[in-house]
Amino acid sequence: MPHRRPPFLLTTAAALGIASPPASAALPLVAAGLPDVGQVALIVLAFAAALAVGAALAIGLLAKRASGLQALLDQRDEELARANRCIADDAVARSASEQRIHHIAQHDVLTGLPSRSLLQDRLGLAISDSERSGHPLWVMLIDLDRFKYVNDSMGHKAGDVLLMTIAARLRSAINDNDTVARLSGDEFVVIMSQQGGQRLGPMLVQQLMDSVAQPVLLGTKEYSVTCSIGVAVFPSAGALADSLIEHADIAMYSAKKLGRNNFQFYTPAMNDEAQERVRIESALRKALERDEFVLHYQPQVDLASGKIIGMEALIRWQHPELGMVPPMRFISVAEDTGLIVPIGAWVMRTACLQNRAWHDAGLGPLRVAVNLSARQFASSDLLDNISAVLDESGLDPHCLEIELTESLFMSDVTLAVELLHNMKALGVNLSIDDFGTGYSSLSYLSRFPIDVLKIDRSFVTNITRDANDAALVASIINLAHNLKLAVIAEGVETEEQLDYLRRHGCDEMQGYYISRPLPADQFERFLRQHNHVADDPVLLIAGTD
Repeated sequence: MPHRRPPFLLTTAAALGIASPPASAALPLVAAGLPDVGQVALIVLAFAAALAVGAALAIGLLAKRASGLQALLDQRDEELARANRCIADDAVARSASEQRIHHIAQHDVLTGLPSRSLLQDRLGLAISDSERSGHPLWVMLIDLDRFKYVNDSMGHKAGDVLLMTIAARLRSAINDNDTVARLSGDEFVVIMSQQGGQRLGPMLVQQLMDSVAQPVLLGTKEYSVTCSIGVAVFPSAGALADSLIEHADIAMYSAKKLGRNNFQFYTPAMNDEAQERVRIESALRKALERDEFVLHYQPQVDLASGKIIGMEALIRWQHPELGMVPPMRFISVAEDTGLIVPIGAWVMRTACLQNRAWHDAGLGPLRVAVNLSARQFASSDLLDNISAVLDESGLDPHCLEIELTESLFMSDVTLAVELLHNMKALGVNLSIDDFGTGYSSLSYLSRFPIDVLKIDRSFVTNITRDANDAALVASIINLAHNLKLAVIAEGVETEEQLDYLRRHGCDEMQGYYISRPLPADQFERFLRQHNHVADDPVLLIAGTD
């Protein structure tokens, strides 16, 4: 029987395109019971082909799976990269946020200057440098004069603009290694070290003051603000490192007492004054509620008739421990703390009620003069308060005279003119007190609805001894009369002064030559006596207490 090839060989050979040997071909090895060489080759080739196909399929499957895995890995890598970028961005943002928070914590938000905490760090470093180098260190406390007037009259936005402008000026006026910080409100601190060939001296303080005083444009108006500066020097006697700012503050208040727009260097003696100020301020806050204030009245005499036609109301403080406290000891404290506003309102109300009582007693009509402080002048409810006092007292508005110093309205003349006209519309009289002591008021005087000029006592004192003062007083009288204003001379103490004023046409006077300020009951007795004296009342009662 002929030998048959296994079917799978045929199938495999056919699949691979291998020609099969003829069936009739001799198979030499068959007789030996073994496959022939061709069959072996076919078998081997078939297995190899099968393995190749399987390997190719496996490799293809593996490649497909590998490709999918790579895509997944690429996707994961991208996700990881995005996550890393987010983490990095968050870290940068967090770092920037922390830096902003740190900056805000140590810098003033409005001006960008160092605040109190950073100021202390800078001061500590400056003191260490001073101790190491032996060069002096100055700490200056700068307080803007009458800054509250800007906020009250022009608004807080204008006040913020002013503060930012002053901050920039101070920063530009010092060296890069020095420090200017905003302490609080309108107070700044400058730390200045001696560097190189530049020596610290008063001229540097004056340069800071001049820089601050340059006009500032607020809206459509120019405004000038002055400052008071206290200086503490390190090292020096009494100037401890941890109290430099406190000492500079004490010196600054000393500068304000000299009339503002000034600077003072700290001395140990100022501590006593500072303690006095603290004591006065503490007691002053309770004085109104304890009814410790009283008014004294100084008569104003008409030089033509010799009659008392009015009086100036002057506040006194009757303290249970300090005794009678004169105004010079507490008015500046009241002004700085804002207590002058309720105190001033009390003065106006009490004076108007007292004047109305004298009118009702048949001693009028008299005109009572009341001083208006800078804080009151800047108050938004000033007109309402004046109107309310007149309504409550029933006093004729023409019997109330409000005294204003030139400094109240020199900073913003336009606003002052409007306010003065509104005050005048209430029917009150207006006078300028201490006329001639400063400021370029002559150029504005014709714009103010003023009734009276008061010549300052400093000019009256020397009119019989100083030709310049005498000429100035005569000029003020002529100027006032040309502007249809009355003139009152303050501080008249001698008959010679009185004669000079009469000869030059002064309208009224007040001073110790007639009487010192008197309590209400004594003034009433003096009034009754004086206005019933015939002939020449002024000369007959001259020198009476």
